[in-house]
Amino acid sequence: MTVHSSQDFDHWNHTVHAVCGRFVTQRADVDDAFVGTIQPHDLGGLNVADIHINASSIKRERGSLSRADDRFYFLILQRQGVMAINQTQEQFVLHPGELALFDSSQAFEMLPQGLVNQLSVHLNRDAVERVLPPSARRFAKLEQHSLSANLLRGLLQQIAKGHLQPVADTRDGNALQDALINLLQPTLPSLSPESGRPLRRLAERLINDALPEAPSPTQLAASLNVSVRQLYRQFEMDGESICRYIQRQRLERSARELADDAAPITSIAYKWGFTDSAHFSRTFKRHFGASPREYRLSQLKDH
Repeated sequence: MTVHSSQDFDHWNHTVHAVCGRFVTQRADVDDAFVGTIQPHDLGGLNVADIHINASSIKRERGSLSRADDRFYFLILQRQGVMAINQTQEQFVLHPGELALFDSSQAFEMLPQGLVNQLSVHLNRDAVERVLPPSARRFAKLEQHSLSANLLRGLLQQIAKGHLQPVADTRDGNALQDALINLLQPTLPSLSPESGRPLRRLAERLINDALPEAPSPTQLAASLNVSVRQLYRQFEMDGESICRYIQRQRLERSARELADDAAPITSIAYKWGFTDSAHFSRTFKRHFGASPREYRLSQLKDH
């Protein structure tokens, strides 16, 4: 279903509740056409939802394991678009082809950056808990580049393309779920927490994902659904500004390329957002204690 009116928006909410549970959707702009589609599939008792959405926010309330719609984990394949995820302990951004696991009993918010498409597979909680070790996170972005991750992604892509639609027998559905869970297990990070504040970490990830371009503070705050002032405070607590953080990331990426790439120094400076080579040289020397040329020579000697 594709919806464009307040009546259809209500229909979307009813359908998403029926398929995925208690989610509250906030439209991006009441004057713009809202787009939302859910295509549910039953693969031998394994429930799958192919979702398109352009809302500004989709929030899930904290649930109880006794409720039917909280007895699942959502295994997510981001198919198109970019989605920021905000949960109490975990904040991350999903790009096309990336994977994540959501705990349906936890409160979290999804922040689509325009129109996005996700595949969501509902894994039985008891089946997941029988396989995952206690040290594995239950709400996380998955490791993306291991053999298990590549196999898991490939299987989810087959599901998304309808290649497994003939599956109807519950034995096949259970076998498919077991395969997904066993491939999921090696891709989950451990429970050791990352340092720093969640909102600050998410802002850093959005910035780093966008480099060499970088969002303005206003754009960044809008993406995170916070005020610009609240965003500024996250960086000021560490004695720096958003602009200074962006410049530091550009300098560090420039340094990596100076050490590993034979490209001209000016080209590297331009690539990472420095339009004045003299300014780049001065700024680089203040940060690293050596000019770009001196830094490159020192790295060559080390190798």
